[in-house]
Amino acid sequence: MHSRALAPAGLPYCCGTPRGWLALTDDLQSPTRLILWEPLSQAEIPLPPLTTVAQLFLSGDPLASPGGWMAIASQEILGAQIEHMLIFWRPGDAAWTIQPEYPTGRIEGAAFHQGRLYISSMVGMRVSIFDLQQHPPERLRRISLYTPLRTRYPSRLPGDLVPHVVACNNQLLLVIVYRGSGSPGPVILVEVHHLDWAAQRLDFGGEKVTDLGDYSLFLGRGDSLALSAEDFPAIRRNCVYFVEHDTIKHEQWVIVFNLGSNALERIPHPQEHMEGGCKKSGWLGYSWFCPRRPFVE
Repeated sequence: MHSRALAPAGLPYCCGTPRGWLALTDDLQSPTRLILWEPLSQAEIPLPPLTTVAQLFLSGDPLASPGGWMAIASQEILGAQIEHMLIFWRPGDAAWTIQPEYPTGRIEGAAFHQGRLYISSMVGMRVSIFDLQQHPPERLRRISLYTPLRTRYPSRLPGDLVPHVVACNNQLLLVIVYRGSGSPGPVILVEVHHLDWAAQRLDFGGEKVTDLGDYSLFLGRGDSLALSAEDFPAIRRNCVYFVEHDTIKHEQWVIVFNLGSNALERIPHPQEHMEGGCKKSGWLGYSWFCPRRPFVE
């Protein structure tokens, strides 16, 4: 049994939960410290401070490959409501590398697959692909999802779509979460697609993925996860777990969608966290956190 780890003092803000690490900072607008912290080993890695960080991702585990990883941050652009800037940092760099030519919308999900970074955004309904072998990373493609999806649903889409990408069992999958009417509307459908990402135009005409084997997918804002029910017996196999991750109070904070039966379950928000009705006074879902190894051994 591991004792409870206390986060480093003076770093109350979390801007990422990548690969079992927490990205912590002392201030969102004028930070003087930004670190990666791993709760089990209590390892700390200082990063150059960065203002208005929306999300932070890791291409690899810093403890497993000390020199072979990269940090990727999305930074809010001052004066822009929806656009973010991508910024990259490798161990040994004195500062972050800014890529002003690659603005993106708020990142709904990020996945790493075969040396590339895939990020999905609702703005323009796009997936952007970056080659992480280049320094600085180069954007290879920016793919619009809306037009090829209309070929699958020529009359009307099932709902307002939220795209996610996730690496699962050596495959890069696209997950489309559909919402009904509202602002935002309730989740009504989830589809998983295995696409040819090298094709000139994505083809949604094939069969949907309905069997992930022992795996289930976990989607929120930030890193997307694929976990095996064999390794994590408490989860249900062949399901998509979607956490509501906006700034609106939801009675149901996690959606569980079974890909085999299309059954959808809405899990109520924990009652002890329902004391507030706004972002500042209540707990809200954000993203999933999976430790590098179990807390209990």
